[in-house]
Amino acid sequence: MQVSQKGALLACLGIMGFVYFAANIFEQENYPIIENSVYPTDIFFIVISPITIIIAAILVVRHGTTGNHSIAWILFLAGSILWYAADLTYYYNSEYIAENNQSYLVDYLYYSSYFLYFGFMVFYLRPRKNKITKKIIILGIIISTSFIAPSMYFISQKSVDDNAETGINLVYPFLDSMVFVPAFVAVILFFRGEMNFLWITMTLGVVCMAVADTVFLVERYLEIFSASSMANLFFAWKWILFGFGAYSHVRIFGAKVTQ
Repeated sequence: MQVSQKGALLACLGIMGFVYFAANIFEQENYPIIENSVYPTDIFFIVISPITIIIAAILVVRHGTTGNHSIAWILFLAGSILWYAADLTYYYNSEYIAENNQSYLVDYLYYSSYFLYFGFMVFYLRPRKNKITKKIIILGIIISTSFIAPSMYFISQKSVDDNAETGINLVYPFLDSMVFVPAFVAVILFFRGEMNFLWITMTLGVVCMAVADTVFLVERYLEIFSASSMANLFFAWKWILFGFGAYSHVRIFGAKVTQ
């Protein structure tokens, strides 16, 4: 029996949700692979995430270096590589320990990824700029503030022991809001029948990334963040959605080039 791509995507998302549910039930923090650093669910980020990077690299090779789509996929590849590098650095610094590492290299890598992902979406939407109205953009900006408000509240409620760390954390809600706007535009175009399966998966991936950041800040404030937290589940879903979205474009590109 042949499984559709959409069916496979839903299955992967469901399986990942079950894995995190089981990890919480069996308290995987008691079974670290590397003490205070890497846990069973982290294997996904270390091993599976590169698949998305490889698919993105294939798209870069196929599209070349000229045109909106070419630039878009170059930016996506660069963003994914930097995000993966940030994840590995995160584990190296043992960030699951309660005391934060004093190096902010991880955050700078994540920051760069946000701008690259934002550029990816802007360049991919550029050929459809005539279909994008100011009303859609303004609505996206208004909705995007929902990522800023709760994060700002929890950050403001936390006692300030490290001004630098507080400043670092304050940046993320604004980055989430920034990448959400073109993602929202893509959703509107999708429901109008003007975007394909690639964009609904990429858009949901961006939404998962923004939600994960917000949940992460809340969990850190409540001191309940762990390897099997909801924040990491949303980050895992982000990689799955990005991977399927990029793969769907490989298939489309295999049939014909759509510029």
